[in-house]
Amino acid sequence: MFIHLIFLDFYPNNIKSFKNSTEWTSDFVAYEEKELGKTMGRLLQKLKDEGQPTEEVTSLLTVALQKRNWLAHSYFSQHSVELTVQNGRSQMIKELQAMIEMFMQATAKLDNITKPIARSYGYTEEMEAKAMVEMLAEMNSKQNP
Repeated sequence: MFIHLIFLDFYPNNIKSFKNSTEWTSDFVAYEEKELGKTMGRLLQKLKDEGQPTEEVTSLLTVALQKRNWLAHSYFSQHSVELTVQNGRSQMIKELQAMIEMFMQATAKLDNITKPIARSYGYTEEMEAKAMVEMLAEMNSKQNP
């Protein structure tokens, strides 16, 4: 969904004022954070509407969004020197593993809240398992064409 916003909103509103790649990147990062923040805000509001506690989830999602944005936009350029030496790569692996753990904790916390809601709409464990198998198969087919 976000990718569609880029082409329907960000590009049309920014392409004419494009001056240099640094400014473009900065504008894009700001746009992405704003739009992804809106998505997170809508999710949190829906959780509140369902009567779910959101303080801990808000904290986890805020950190997850910040880490995700950093990982997507800056992580590897900021670690370009570390990539060149074994010790640096080992440290990066530890850091990335910690991020994976944090993302998994945020996902688990959200799952604990949303799965019962999904089940109430008839989304069964079998349906969930089937969807997971299909997503993994699609992912594998893209990695091994």
